[in-house]
Amino acid sequence: MLGTDIQSSADLISVALAAEREAIRRYSELADRMRALGNDEAAALFERMIDEERAHEKQLTEWAALEDLPINRDIGPVRWEDPGVSTTYDAEATDPDQSTPYKALAFAVHNEERAFRFYSYVAANSRDPVVRSHAEVLAHEELGHAALLRAQRRRAWHAQRTQHGIEPKIDPGVINGIPDLLAATICIEQILADLIDAAGHEHTDLGTLASLTRELLSTCEKAQQEVVTPAAGLATALKSIASWRERTLAAAGNTAEALRLISAGCDRNFAFYDSIVTSTRDESVMLMAQRFSGLALERIAELRTLTGRSSDNTDHKAIP
Repeated sequence: MLGTDIQSSADLISVALAAEREAIRRYSELADRMRALGNDEAAALFERMIDEERAHEKQLTEWAALEDLPINRDIGPVRWEDPGVSTTYDAEATDPDQSTPYKALAFAVHNEERAFRFYSYVAANSRDPVVRSHAEVLAHEELGHAALLRAQRRRAWHAQRTQHGIEPKIDPGVINGIPDLLAATICIEQILADLIDAAGHEHTDLGTLASLTRELLSTCEKAQQEVVTPAAGLATALKSIASWRERTLAAAGNTAEALRLISAGCDRNFAFYDSIVTSTRDESVMLMAQRFSGLALERIAELRTLTGRSSDNTDHKAIP
């Protein structure tokens, strides 16, 4: 897929449809494996990815019909690539022990990142403005998928190695209104702001990242002055996050480590906002979480531009 020269909408939609169908196949396999291993959380995430990929496939098919775009059936299957984390991913693999949650998530992250880089390349290099526009949308979608999977992969990495020190996770079920969402957002964004400040002395190009984070913090702090105190059910989660903040900042002893932790924090915060969007029944909370998730994804894109690296070369090795 990465070597395909995309210069027309028909080319783009043909590759995109092939990619969506391969993703559906792979996520179906991974969901079944995670259920067999008893990891319902990872299975549920893969099942959500199946639903989203099917929705994308439907949208692409409708776009092709609307624009009367021919689908190139000779484009060939878009195969997922093994990231090299010592496991077997092919359909014929039958031993469930070969696919731990971490390895399965690493596999998925690697290929979502490949798709993001591919669509980003098309958006930057196609001479057709329509192709560029649609490639940008596709890249944005793949970046969001990769961020969700990275956050889950990171938790699986910790769980696979130790039962202690796993980063805390705010249950979206304790967010019962705007005050709760604001309090949680301020807590997790402050950690990220502090990490960016710690790395900013040597990396002046983090200015945009810092501005986006401080803007979100400021917005929440101002809004918090106009609402009631958050519910008591959130207190325990915020306390665990505050304790995590102290350990995280202590670990950011050098610039390289701080940058890895910033990358982890960006993914983790996006995953939190996204979980609220998909779980809340409060429309005002959903709309606010959607806005925050959009800002978080913008921040992830900025970080990817700054570092020029794939997550698979960094956080699966070292980010706690």
